[in-house]
Amino acid sequence: MKKIKILGIAPYDGIKSLMLQIAERRTDIELTAFTGDLNEGLAIAQRYENSDYDIIVSRGGTAELIRQHCKIPVIDISLSIYDIFRSIKLAENSTNKYVVIGFPAITKNAHFICDMLNYNINIYTIHNESEASATLKNLSLEGYDMVLCDMITSSLAQKYGMNAILITSGSESIEAAFDLSIQMSESINKIRSDVNFYKMILENNPRPYVVFDENFDQVFYSGLSSEPAPVLAEIKKRLPIILTDGYQKSYFEYSGLLYVLIGTKKIENEKTYIIYYINQRKVPLALTKNGIYHLNKEEANDKFFNSFYGITHSTQKNLMSIEQYAESNYPVMIMGEAGTGKGQLARLLYVKSKLQNCPMTIIDCARINARSWDFLTNDNNSPLSDTNITIYIQNINFLTYSQFSELCSIIKDLNLHHRNRILFTDSIENEESLKRCEKIINSLSCLTLRIPPLRDHKEDIPNLASLYISVLNMRFAKGIVGLEPEAIRMLQEYNWPYNYDQFKRILSSLVTTASTSYITASAVNSFLNKELSNTFISNGDRTYVNLEQTLEQINIDILKIMLHQENNNQSKVAKKLGISRSTLWRMLQKLESPS
Repeated sequence: MKKIKILGIAPYDGIKSLMLQIAERRTDIELTAFTGDLNEGLAIAQRYENSDYDIIVSRGGTAELIRQHCKIPVIDISLSIYDIFRSIKLAENSTNKYVVIGFPAITKNAHFICDMLNYNINIYTIHNESEASATLKNLSLEGYDMVLCDMITSSLAQKYGMNAILITSGSESIEAAFDLSIQMSESINKIRSDVNFYKMILENNPRPYVVFDENFDQVFYSGLSSEPAPVLAEIKKRLPIILTDGYQKSYFEYSGLLYVLIGTKKIENEKTYIIYYINQRKVPLALTKNGIYHLNKEEANDKFFNSFYGITHSTQKNLMSIEQYAESNYPVMIMGEAGTGKGQLARLLYVKSKLQNCPMTIIDCARINARSWDFLTNDNNSPLSDTNITIYIQNINFLTYSQFSELCSIIKDLNLHHRNRILFTDSIENEESLKRCEKIINSLSCLTLRIPPLRDHKEDIPNLASLYISVLNMRFAKGIVGLEPEAIRMLQEYNWPYNYDQFKRILSSLVTTASTSYITASAVNSFLNKELSNTFISNGDRTYVNLEQTLEQINIDILKIMLHQENNNQSKVAKKLGISRSTLWRMLQKLESPS
């Protein structure tokens, strides 16, 4: 059995000698002993603090002082009732007027003896040398000429012409201190062993992690030396969120890697810690430019409430369904014409859902090419392999029939709709689109959310216009008060083929060009007459392009149509348009979702 190494610091030589005698007879301890009282004893302890001692054994005020300033556990040689009683009996043989003075370890037992034996002895508790000196001075003035005390008080008593009987520790008290040292050391060694074992496991964990306290100071980490600074900066940015919500999973793309960041709050011994686990995945392509990107709760919330739909509360009629659907785990199909805000409703549904503290992965089928489709369907790092996230699949009408069938099979075969929350949006443009939506709804037991076009509730147009004009006034530093009655009537009579997106664009143009406090009917009439359309015929389906947009916006609309015609084959589209693949890619970067 390994011996326990004890550093003994005795207030006087008598205890040191007794400690050495007792240690000599024992086989379970290795003792090094010194003499030093109070500050002198503390200096000895600090000198040996970084040595390999397991326990410090001392007595009284010296033990208390060392405990306050040293990391090594301190065992106090307690003064037993017998030790104090022996001193009282010695004092009774004297004719001197005496009191008991000492640190709490002495006076506690002295009070007990006096209570049990009905002794009338004055007892004074001190905590340091200055208190001892002041107490002795007052007692000498009161006529006391003897004190029962410890070593430090005994030395001071001579200064005031008082006799002292030193309360000494007997061998049984030192034996008890050594026994307690063995017990404490064994307990501490077991805890150290457990800590080292778990530390070894954590340090060899292939996934890095970092621990912060509630002040966001880093207190522990493993494997972070190789992590780039932007990843750590992203983690630190999210610490207040974890402290509030208790958990968040997020994605962060950097230098060709996708970092999965999982933060969780833990409370241990009434202290709060934030633990961040880091996992990195190699991705074979830049996800964002290939139609796959991620949002967290804060980003989705900002996108919705800063949008036309959030500003005008145009989703209010669907709010009850959204609140109910948010509580459910079933997939949701959101259907509506182009420009009705399907994507914004999907973001709002995510923000209110149970998985709001996990990422929302958006798969935009309008931008998926052959390479990103292969990654999506065959790579282990595909978001379709993830768990407990929200997967939002938009523009499913842009998929070829074989891609659509493969996606449906993957969802069902991998149980994707049970491992995650899936949201779909689609514009019902023709019978084929309707069939696809019905297949998804029926095979996955989807909840459905239908968004009516703007022309179905034209009575809301005055209110929508007022709310959005107030925002445009601030944005463009304008002072528009409202619309003329005839102008409102004209807006209500218009058919709005592009719904809210078109309504928002026309209002922006009207506010920007207005020169009076009210938007006039003539201005509205002029802008609505300019909303001319050119018609493209594709497989018998009509697709409209608004020629009263900027050239860039017209090009984007044409690009969407051609991608749809060519089943999203970007090489064919680039060849038809007579442009390079890189030029096409730059145009795709500006392509906005039609929902």
